[in-house]
Amino acid sequence: MKISESFRSHFIREVLIPLILVLLVTFLAASFTVWWATAKSNENAAAEQQQIIQTTLTQSLNEMIKQHRSLALWQPLGRRLTRAPQDTIWLNQNVGSWLSDMFGHQLVYILDAKNQPIYRWENGKNVPLARFSHLQQPVTTLMGKLKVPFSSTDHHRETIDYALIDNRPVALAAGTIAGENGLSAGFTLISVKYLDDQYLSALSERSLLRGLRYADGHPAGAGANYLLKNSEGNSLGYISWQPYAPGTEMLHVIGPVALAVVLIISLICGVMIRRLWLSSLTLSQSLLQLSASEAQAQHLAFHDVLTGLPNRALVEDRLNQALGRRMHNEEQVALLLLDLDRFKLVNDTYGHHAGDDLIISVGHRLTELVKDTDTVGRLGGDEFVVIVQGIRSPREVQQLCESIIESLARPFTLLGCETWIGVSIGVATAPDDASDRTEMMRKADIALYEAKSHGRGQYRVFEGVMDESVKTRQQVAADLRIALQNKRELAVYYQPLMDISGQQVVGLEALMRWHHPVHGLISPNEFIPLAEEMGLIIQIGEWVLREACRVSLAWPDLSIAVNVSPLQFRAAGFVERIKAIVKQEKTLPTRIELEITEGVLIEDEKGAQEIMSKLRQAGFKIALDDFGTGYSSLNYLSHFSVDKIKIDRSFTQSLGVTENSVAIIESVVRLGQAMGLTVTAEGVETDSQMAALAEAGCNQLQGFLFSQAVPEARIADLLSHRKAG
Repeated sequence: MKISESFRSHFIREVLIPLILVLLVTFLAASFTVWWATAKSNENAAAEQQQIIQTTLTQSLNEMIKQHRSLALWQPLGRRLTRAPQDTIWLNQNVGSWLSDMFGHQLVYILDAKNQPIYRWENGKNVPLARFSHLQQPVTTLMGKLKVPFSSTDHHRETIDYALIDNRPVALAAGTIAGENGLSAGFTLISVKYLDDQYLSALSERSLLRGLRYADGHPAGAGANYLLKNSEGNSLGYISWQPYAPGTEMLHVIGPVALAVVLIISLICGVMIRRLWLSSLTLSQSLLQLSASEAQAQHLAFHDVLTGLPNRALVEDRLNQALGRRMHNEEQVALLLLDLDRFKLVNDTYGHHAGDDLIISVGHRLTELVKDTDTVGRLGGDEFVVIVQGIRSPREVQQLCESIIESLARPFTLLGCETWIGVSIGVATAPDDASDRTEMMRKADIALYEAKSHGRGQYRVFEGVMDESVKTRQQVAADLRIALQNKRELAVYYQPLMDISGQQVVGLEALMRWHHPVHGLISPNEFIPLAEEMGLIIQIGEWVLREACRVSLAWPDLSIAVNVSPLQFRAAGFVERIKAIVKQEKTLPTRIELEITEGVLIEDEKGAQEIMSKLRQAGFKIALDDFGTGYSSLNYLSHFSVDKIKIDRSFTQSLGVTENSVAIIESVVRLGQAMGLTVTAEGVETDSQMAALAEAGCNQLQGFLFSQAVPEARIADLLSHRKAG
């Protein structure tokens, strides 16, 4: 028993009491440590939050003065105020709406050199002059700081501070407005942001302080407070918020838990906080990427992908805006539609990548020629548009068109080679020609058609007669479709091809004629382009070929020449269709001569070679019409197999008029004969021309000197007359 008591005492004295003392000391130390850590943590957090709110307010002022400065240093504002200070609409769009909608400035004022308001904007609208009185005192105080420049070379002065307006705290910014060469324009820009719920909410999101609010007079009893002062140290009230006390929160969570548990929980909390930080960072990056994608999609929706210029949608919107603004002033608006000349040739010659580079270069040149207030856009393909505002005289538009034509006539460098194009321009103006967007586009397009139809490389301003011409053209086009259906108004005439003596008919050329019941005889130069636009040229060409085949049966000793349209030549199945028609009409391909122009060869050299080879193998003869008018006529002779070249009538008409005309024709004749080709001269009208051509060595002649084109019924008379002669 004594042993037991001794052992118990020893155990209590040597183990239990020291253990209890250790545990007690440990508990007290842990408790003191937790209390001290809690108090210190709360103290540090409070100091940090004071620093955060101060830094956030400073950053907010810096952002506001930068927003203010972006407009004050914008020189167009200074020029506009100097020339037209009462242009409220322009100021609303470029000052009031800009600072209000973009940056949330609620009050915007512009003061003159006497510090009197000339422009007033409050909460999204203009206000009367009397409303400025409530800003007079704080603005006057702030304006005094503008009198001292920031440096000896700095003409721009600006300042920003907190103040009270109508007993409400505000951020008040003032700055001089820049004029020409950065000098002051004599005006001051004033803008105000109230420290309202929206402002404090934004600060709360930025600083991560909860429940930010403003309290005038005394600080809020519960929570943290920051004394708001202006730059002179005057108190403007308190900004209060619900403080973040990490020590207290930690005490509530881990107070009754042992040190080991506290360490484990702290570690877990640290891991969770770290994971939360990483998750928040990832979410922030995702939101930024989404915002960038939305901005890019918005840009792509209204801009051309290739050039970055406004596309059709944005062009139409800006044209509507320009027409709307025109209603408030006397200035005119002009719409220029541009179509590049020979762009397809460049595309086919150098490839689509070079064509894209050319489109981009054209966009750059156009942008350099217009004012900042004008718009250059791309409608697609090689079509551009220019919207010109603020026009005071028609000469301004004419000069711009001339500048564009001159600029685009200069060479472009593509793949190391110089390339030339041109441009045709159609112009419509408001309000002279139209007052709405659709009508302006239509009339500018009509003017563009006129420019292109008169030789390209020029501009045309819309005139009323053009509209009538288009309507007449549309009616004529409809009549042509009907005429092709009934065949009563259309006829095929035949003009003889003579030997060099002018006595023997060696062939006939089939030519289309249209006797319109209202307009009389319409030239092929007018209705053939119409037929190509309407998709009727293939049908017309095949009908003429059938008529020529039928005539060839009656006159087997004569070759019958038929003109082939470039569209007909490039149509799918052209060779098979031509051979089928000749077979159906029971004649021989050797009696038919197909006349093609150099335009057929320009589009697709390889494809044209294949088609011409198949035609010659079938027995058809090929003649190159209008020889000498293209860009590479001699080159074509070396690449394409033809039987005949027809010297264009322009060379024949130049005989005896233009120097070296005889030498040119002689050179062409020698070249053709050296290559074994028949040489025919078109447009022979005088005996002297016939003699010169005979001396040059031409094989055949064609022109009014011998006969005009005659209907089929008069071919016999024509041949008999020639034999008698």
